[in-house]
Amino acid sequence: MSGDVIGIEKVRRVADLFAISAPAQSVEPFGRGHINATFLVSTGPGGYDEYVVQRLNRSVFAEPALLMDNVVLVSAHLGGRFVPEPVATRAGGWLMHDGGEAWRAWHRVAGAETIDAAPPQQAGSAARLLGRFHAALAGLDPTIVHETLPRFHDPPRRLADLRRIVAADPCGRAAGVEAEIEAAFAAAPLAQIAHDLDLRVPVRVAHNDAKLDNVLFRDGEAVCLVDLDTIMPTAWFWDVGDLLRTASTRVAEDDARTEGAVADLERYRAVLDGYRSGISSATTPDPAEIEALEHAGAIVTYEQALRFLTDWIAGDVYYATTRPGQNLDRARNQLHLLASMPGTVGS
Repeated sequence: MSGDVIGIEKVRRVADLFAISAPAQSVEPFGRGHINATFLVSTGPGGYDEYVVQRLNRSVFAEPALLMDNVVLVSAHLGGRFVPEPVATRAGGWLMHDGGEAWRAWHRVAGAETIDAAPPQQAGSAARLLGRFHAALAGLDPTIVHETLPRFHDPPRRLADLRRIVAADPCGRAAGVEAEIEAAFAAAPLAQIAHDLDLRVPVRVAHNDAKLDNVLFRDGEAVCLVDLDTIMPTAWFWDVGDLLRTASTRVAEDDARTEGAVADLERYRAVLDGYRSGISSATTPDPAEIEALEHAGAIVTYEQALRFLTDWIAGDVYYATTRPGQNLDRARNQLHLLASMPGTVGS
């Protein structure tokens, strides 16, 4: 669904059903997300306001109303800090339903952009923002937040999924990735470490997809976290791990030049130092949460490698792709990164 073509006129019609400041004028595809279809909408005349309008992938998010409940709850709790401001529909509510589709919108954060790679200063800034985000959510009761994607972060489950798809081999691809499958199975102790940590850390309200792509910067400083689809009650170390996975390396996660997918220790330390600085100013993490930081980057890198490899063998059924072999490149990239990541078993 996320890969089909959506006409610009349709997006303009949908956008005008939200409480935007004026009729939608320009519409263009926006962002690099793998799951949803996202567009940048500008209004005019008379001062141009920008909005992000997005069609949710219903095959992934079966209950979009619960997802938006979480987004609005967290946004209100944060008082407009750290996350974009959602935009209601003109009819009321936060979702616009068009046939079987569900759309949402939010204000674009003025002057803020993503970055492709984070030098140590920017990596630390992103991590400080994440720490402040967590600290601000520490007082939000996780029991009132919906679990929209059960067992989303669950390396033992992801490992079991890989074993099943290798056995089924629906597209005949397993024979071509025997080395990658062997590397994934060899790192299986990380799945047990993740499981053990998850039993000991407190349940918190977390972002759950806090990769570098989902951090906006203005003048070199991190100012906002976006892509709030996965806000759920889980554990904070998943967020730190995803930022370590994406901010400590110099190359994108789908870069086919796997030799470049290595953890830069200066950037890695900048993330951990920045996170500790951001969160300690307002709250004190549980001792198990502090311990979890030692393995967080390796755990999330491993989990993502499992997911990309599983999707490749399954026939690219989950992650959107823009070229042949992209999920395989993603899997190889993450396995190579994992080998250099602190906290890996045996490192």
